[in-house]
Amino acid sequence: MRKAIILAGGFGTRLQPLTFARPKHMLPLVDKPMLRHIVDYLIENDFEEIWISIGSNEVFKDIEEYFEKSDLEADIHFIKEPEKLGGVGAIKYAMKEAEINDTFALILGDNITDIELNDMFLFHKKNSGIATIALVCTETPWRYGVAELEEDNIIDFVEKPAIGEEPSNMIATGIYVMEPKIINYIPDEFMDSTGMLFPLLLKKGECLNGFRSEKFWVDVGRPSSYLEATARILKKYGKNNWVEDGVKIGKDTELKGPVAIYKGTEIGDNCIIKNSVIFQDNKIGNNCHITNSILDVGCEIGDGFNVTTTLGKGSILKKNGNN
Repeated sequence: MRKAIILAGGFGTRLQPLTFARPKHMLPLVDKPMLRHIVDYLIENDFEEIWISIGSNEVFKDIEEYFEKSDLEADIHFIKEPEKLGGVGAIKYAMKEAEINDTFALILGDNITDIELNDMFLFHKKNSGIATIALVCTETPWRYGVAELEEDNIIDFVEKPAIGEEPSNMIATGIYVMEPKIINYIPDEFMDSTGMLFPLLLKKGECLNGFRSEKFWVDVGRPSSYLEATARILKKYGKNNWVEDGVKIGKDTELKGPVAIYKGTEIGDNCIIKNSVIFQDNKIGNNCHITNSILDVGCEIGDGFNVTTTLGKGSILKKNGNN
């Protein structure tokens, strides 16, 4: 039985204010929470036992409650991190709790992707190596962990190098296939990013493989990447927009997708909504332009506003106190 671990214990600080009262992994992506998309992705790639590592903070109960009500074709288990462990420490703790004793997959809980994980797993099995890292090309490699390759072998790995000092433009996604012996190399000291483990493995003489992919991948760590992930899911479903039942849209209002609008929202006349996500129970007046924006639950926007940002729960925009 194939096992996979999802690390979902982060607080999503770069997505604030959306993550003040919810874990980022439960942000909606069109028809289901982000974490559910990841679980479905693992199931589609033949993983039958999935361990989700979450924090012990009260806010993470939302994740447990959601999956307790879900009927899935996989065994779902939860691991509660007793304290903030960092990405590397979370791997070690999760491996112990899940009793990992065979090749397994590890994915970060904010990765939305079409990378061929089943193919990657088979690739790893055919190659000697303690771990295989899914790699994609980017024009901004300094934001990520960067790998230098000789054929399929990673010969150097630099976590978030200085601009201009990147060994390549091939970056590590948060998608890995690993051997159980990797736990022997994980130190006890706090290491924030999972990518900080790989230089240690190379120094110990272990072999790392790079699985290159041209498929879609995004880590949903910022509002812009959340909008990008929403657009990708809509495209996958063959839709430009997602409008839930009960949404009221006024006369001559245009939706210029990708757009997702959730139940209870009311939008006035002559508005333009473009590349945006509008959560439940928002009220938007007439003649408004909402572009590249995310509106959390219960916002109220008066007539004639142009919004190009992220608004937290219950935000109010009015002119001189009147609509």
